[in-house]
Amino acid sequence: MSIAMAVGVSAGSVPAAPGPVVVDRVVAVVNDEVITMSDLQRESLKRPAGTDQRLTLEDMIDRKLQMVAAKRNGMEVTDRELADAIADIMKRNSMDNKQFEEALAREGLTLEQYRSEFREQMTMSRLFNKFIRTGLSVDEKEIREHYDRNLGQFTLPDEIRVRLLVVTVPEKASSDQIEEARDKATALMVRIGKGENFIHLIRENSGSPTAAQDGDLGFMQRGHLIPEIEDAAKDLKPGQYAGPVKAADGFYIIRVEEVRTPVKPFEKVKDEIQKMLYEQKMENTYRAFLQSLRSEAHIENKL
Repeated sequence: MSIAMAVGVSAGSVPAAPGPVVVDRVVAVVNDEVITMSDLQRESLKRPAGTDQRLTLEDMIDRKLQMVAAKRNGMEVTDRELADAIADIMKRNSMDNKQFEEALAREGLTLEQYRSEFREQMTMSRLFNKFIRTGLSVDEKEIREHYDRNLGQFTLPDEIRVRLLVVTVPEKASSDQIEEARDKATALMVRIGKGENFIHLIRENSGSPTAAQDGDLGFMQRGHLIPEIEDAAKDLKPGQYAGPVKAADGFYIIRVEEVRTPVKPFEKVKDEIQKMLYEQKMENTYRAFLQSLRSEAHIENKL
């Protein structure tokens, strides 16, 4: 668009220019305000590289609508409030005016640019608190219902409970001693196969300290057992046996007693769920609020 066109003068009424003169292009109209390409480009510089300019423009439109709503509801930030807020920031960061302006310059901002952006942030925060946060809550019933419906989200790694009979071999055992222990473990497996009581066999034959607990290792998280037991038990179902399994201290006969997938207790995750549900409500309320502002506004997106 030429300057002549921008000011509404016909091309024939002005002298011919040496070449076309381009003015800033309007990329959006929001009620009686415009967003120009240079506005959009400046805003795009604040976004991660590769951000779609159309999304950036939509955000800018939403911000303009919110600023209008804030003004309409008497939420504008006064110069005194802005100055006090900036003074508080400088105080908390132990900066004087010069140091503060130097810090802004390192971020590519002038003091006036910062004041303008910070005023907008303060205004938007007021608007958000009044129209979005006010009245939002999540009660215990909602939290419990979400927990019960989504137990799979709160599971912990599988735990396995095994019972162990160990036919031990002495340290620095000879090959004959190792074979003798292997033969004994094999014979015990045969007896188990014939239906003998495993716990009785553990009490009579296991050389492990776990024999005092009838070989019961208790529940342990998968991956926390010694590799020999872990490998032998990984595909077993409760009640199934594996062995003899050679290990450093002898030969193991293993029975899987139980496998379970524990779930985090409700009390442990209640706060986490409450926060998540609150944020969901806040997001939904915010989107509905923006939609209502858009429905009442005149918007032209020219990008």
